[in-house]
Formats: sequence, structure tokens, C-alpha cells
Amino acid sequence: MDFDLSFEHQTLRDSARRFVENELPRNKVLKWVSDKEEPPRELFTKMAELGVYNFLMPPEYSGLDQTDPIGLVVFVQELARASPAICTIYGRSAVILGPTIAALGTKAQKDAIVPNIIDGKYVMALGLTEPDAGSDAASIKTKAVEQPDGSFLINGSKQYTTQIASADWLILIARSDPDKEKHEGLTAFLIENPGKHPNIEHHRLDTMGLSVAPTYTVSIKDLKVTPDQILGERGKGWQAVLRSLDMERLYHGAIGVGASQFIVDEVVDYLNQRIAFGRPLARQQAIRHKLVDMQMSIDAARLMTYRAAAKLAAGQECHREASMAKLSGAETYMRVANTGLQLMGGYGYCVESGMPMHFTDAKLFEIGGGAMEIQRNIIAKEMGL
Repeated sequence: MDFDLSFEHQTLRDSARRFVENELPRNKVLKWVSDKEEPPRELFTKMAELGVYNFLMPPEYSGLDQTDPIGLVVFVQELARASPAICTIYGRSAVILGPTIAALGTKAQKDAIVPNIIDGKYVMALGLTEPDAGSDAASIKTKAVEQPDGSFLINGSKQYTTQIASADWLILIARSDPDKEKHEGLTAFLIENPGKHPNIEHHRLDTMGLSVAPTYTVSIKDLKVTPDQILGERGKGWQAVLRSLDMERLYHGAIGVGASQFIVDEVVDYLNQRIAFGRPLARQQAIRHKLVDMQMSIDAARLMTYRAAAKLAAGQECHREASMAKLSGAETYMRVANTGLQLMGGYGYCVESGMPMHFTDAKLFEIGGGAMEIQRNIIAKEMGL
């Protein structure tokens, strides 16, 4: 069993680290956070020059011989050092929705959207969660009623639809066949420029963290869509959602690992310089033991994340491993953010340290993308419980 990265992945890691250092210095990221402002699109087009939107795309668009989940994990860990929120913007296009369109879209849909995702030009949004359909996402009530001319009229509401205001495309999940079981009868529709559509209203929510990736409540009234806007097959919208879940959990795990490692690195550096009681705080046994425990948790989460990535790279099923990666990465991030802030003391409470950003961002990853309780249920099922 080889625990070392390949030369190609080491090179990717080093390039990603340089990109983060040059394009995402802390003062710039914290300014976006303070202003609750989305990063400029140029950031993502520059990011695309590293080839990081190609990892999960098919060869005819990516130029890769096969998908590269391990490369994805390597890159996301580095990007998360600067901003988990920017990771979510990247991941929604590169990990969740872009590959879904590449797998299920018509040639016209793929040709219009996928190359622009690979070039970092498109921001994507997903209209899935509703006020009464969160973890039980299949209980969607938004209706897509077929009209005599074959089009659909969509009415309903969505919740936590991140970046719909600025998105180039929205994948909207609606119930097209209400007589079928709740996991059936859902259809995915592609909506261009949803934030500017007159039949889609959105209202920004003031969230605890991830302010550079704003999320919205959405009201949809008499939105007319044509059959060529269906993504995949009618009535197979739930399957479209499911196909990306393991990848989403994997990259959430990588976010937790990368952000946690950054925190530990920062805390160690700070405590080696902070003198108290005549010696660096890092020399205090109680503090050193806390740091060791933090690092052990990170290393364990990293191994679980790479295990899931390796299974995906081999084309193997990995529901259990992906949920473990997500669970361990998210819970480690929350613990490390809390302990790291505490160890930095007063400076950790200052915005400029970066700890408040990580502290508020970390909680989302225990909730979004499948709550911790849901992940435990998945793992239990895989265990035969």
C-alpha cells in the first residue's frame, strides 16, 4: 500500500499552494468576507489555467485519459487553506453540477456549458432544498406541470440556493409526476441566468459564515421551460442528484482536512513565537498535547479522504468511505477551529488572524451536503445495521 503522492500530484500540490499564496492572500480573502462580496470571476479563470476543473470531466472535454479524484483531493486541500467558501463555489461547478451535466446532458447542453465550466467561466447553482425538504430532499413540492404544447410550468419555492443571483446556470429539481413515489417523478431542468429571470425571485439570507458564497430563498412563479431544458430523463431527477453525492462528500472531507491543517500550522507558528511565563507557549505540555490531538485527527481524516478517493479512482462503490470522509473532515474542522481559536487567545478572536472566519465557516460543513446525522445513517446502513 503506497501512501505517497505521485510526482504529478506532488507537482499539482505545489502549483496549487503557489496559486493560493499569490492569488488569495489573507487580507484579500478577509476583505471579501467583511464586505460579504463574491470573489471576482477572474479568480476562477486563473484557477482553471491549473487544469483543476478537469478532474471529473469526461475525456472528450477534459483531455484526461480518466477522471482523477485523488487530484481533486490534493487541490481542494490547498484551496481550503485560503477559504472553504471559495472551495464551495469551485466545487459546485467542478465537482457536483458540471460532471452531472457532462454525464446526463444532451450534446447541445454539454457543448454550451461544459467547456465554459472547464475554463472557469461559469458559476453554477442548484435548486434542490425546500423549506420542508432538507435532509429529506426527495419530499420536494415544487411542481412542474406539463402543458398542452409539451412545455412545463414550474411553481414553488427553494431554500439555501447558493449563488443563484450570479449563477450562469441553475439546475432546478421539480416534481413533474406527482402520482409517483416521492423518489420518482422528479425532473431536473436547466435554467440559464436564473438571477435575471423575471419569474424567479430571490432573497439573500444573512448567514453565520461563507459570506463570499451567498445563499438565497427562491420563489418560482409560472416559470415556463421547454423539453430541451430537461437534464437527463424526465422523472429521473433524483438519480441526477444521487450520482454526484459521493464526490460531494469526498470534496467536503478534503475541505475539512485542508482548512484544519492550515489552522494547526498557523497556531503552531503563533505559539512558537508567543512568550508567556518565560518561554514559548508551544513548550507548555498541556498546549502541546492539544496540538498533537488536533494533528492526529487531521491525519486520520486525511487518510479516510484519500481512501475514498482511491476507491472512486478505481471505479469502485464507496458510499461508506465517502460518508466517513465527509463526517471525519467536517467534525475535525469544527473541533480544530474551536481549539485553534482558543489556543490563540485574544489574537485568535481578532478577525485579522483568520480564526473567526474558519470558526464560522466550519459549522456549515457539519450541516450542508448531508448533515452529520445523515452520514452516520448511511454508514450504519452500509454496516448492515
